[in-house]
Amino acid sequence: MKKKMLQMLAVAVLTLMVSVPGVACDFCLLSQGISPLDTMKGMGIKISERYTLVDQLYQGSNKITNDGTKEVHWTTELTGFYGISPEFMVMAVLPYKNGRSNDAMGAGSASGLGDVALLGRYTFLKSETADATTVMAGLAGVKFATGSTDAKTSDGMGYLDSHMQTGTGSTDYLLGLSYSHSLQRFSLSANMLGTITTEGKFGATRHEFGNALNYDMTGKYRLVPEAFEPVKPQVFLALGINGEVRQQEKEDGVAMPDSGGNTVYLSPGLQLVIAAHWVADLSYQHAIYHNLKGTQLGETYKVVSGITYLF
Repeated sequence: MKKKMLQMLAVAVLTLMVSVPGVACDFCLLSQGISPLDTMKGMGIKISERYTLVDQLYQGSNKITNDGTKEVHWTTELTGFYGISPEFMVMAVLPYKNGRSNDAMGAGSASGLGDVALLGRYTFLKSETADATTVMAGLAGVKFATGSTDAKTSDGMGYLDSHMQTGTGSTDYLLGLSYSHSLQRFSLSANMLGTITTEGKFGATRHEFGNALNYDMTGKYRLVPEAFEPVKPQVFLALGINGEVRQQEKEDGVAMPDSGGNTVYLSPGLQLVIAAHWVADLSYQHAIYHNLKGTQLGETYKVVSGITYLF
């Protein structure tokens, strides 16, 4: 009965989070590759690299002719995690961002430290049988305004758009849920992480990113070995659906019509577990659906790779 009540509560919370209209959470754990929370046990460190190409122009769900404008983003993330107890874990995410844009209205590039995030994760449900394991956990944290917001355009005449700055200038709050179920050679994981934003700025302009919700559901299948053995390397194929729901942004208190919306990605991937300490993963996230407000550049794809070392 207790287990059923907890599952019903989790479903209710997830439903509430989806109903909240929710800029993309570029630093969030959901962007770190294949089922990132599955490998975060005990104590460890992870370094990941993410490449994002933004070069398609949309009005709502319709792709329209683009004049060649594009953005390219490289993000390197260092994540450390430590299990204070079997149920409670703390995590820190340190991003380094490098981006460039050829937009005629404000071309330029920026690189540097992004916004650091600290999170806690509490496992409130864990069920284990001889061949299956189910885990549910809640997450909460804070993203700090550590990144710079004063990068200027190539001509030095103005400031780069807020999306091109390495920081947001705001302190934001994070809430999420994580679910995983494994059965023999197959596992399924689902994650949601919401961001409640506050006002920041770029240059002298007050700017507030909209509240956001990142979501992910991924299935993994163990190719080898057929029967699990802790001392043998394991190879997994993965296929997932993930996305980002974004609320409209504000500049100087005024809502920006060309902001906000939803993007959905199809994400095949590969994961390698070497003995008890190393985990490597690679995923390709291709945008298959856009529903963006106004007229906006939309993401085309992301490539995410990572290496985790478990102490």
